[in-house]
Amino acid sequence: MLHPPHDADRMPFRDHHGEEFLFVHEGRAELLFPSYAVALAPGDSVYFKATTPHKVRSLSETRSSVLLLVCADENAPTPLPALT
Repeated sequence: MLHPPHDADRMPFRDHHGEEFLFVHEGRAELLFPSYAVALAPGDSVYFKATTPHKVRSLSETRSSVLLLVCADENAPTPLPALT
């Protein structure tokens, strides 16, 4: 479960191989793309290609609770190891 920040201006847009499913459990959230945004209420969900640059922020007074599932693309190049 993620709790996106309210201020997404300082966060860069992210893109990666695969697909994402986002479900709003509590509060309101906004899925931001470079050219448009999608406002989401509790119970709303969205499914999209993760190669599209994106980020999410809370719109509620308190931070929203968002379930995020990421499905890897089996044809994508092997990811680099995590930095420690």
